[in-house]
Amino acid sequence: MMYKVKDHKNLVRDPSNQAVLNVDRKTLIELRDKKETKVTIQSLREEIDDIKNDFQEIKDLLRQIASKGS
Repeated sequence: MMYKVKDHKNLVRDPSNQAVLNVDRKTLIELRDKKETKVTIQSLREEIDDIKNDFQEIKDLLRQIASKGS
């Protein structure tokens, strides 16, 4: 059985390990969604950076080829 934390309606204490747990599902879902969004944005940024680097390498190679042909 969980015990309510005084002055906090969404928190309970687990008597087996004294952990304080948040039982507000709506807030937990919102936090999880924000975290997933943050991870997705970071992943997209990394992918964009990789694409930028690839394009820069292609441009450098094309410049080398063009300079050899002159």
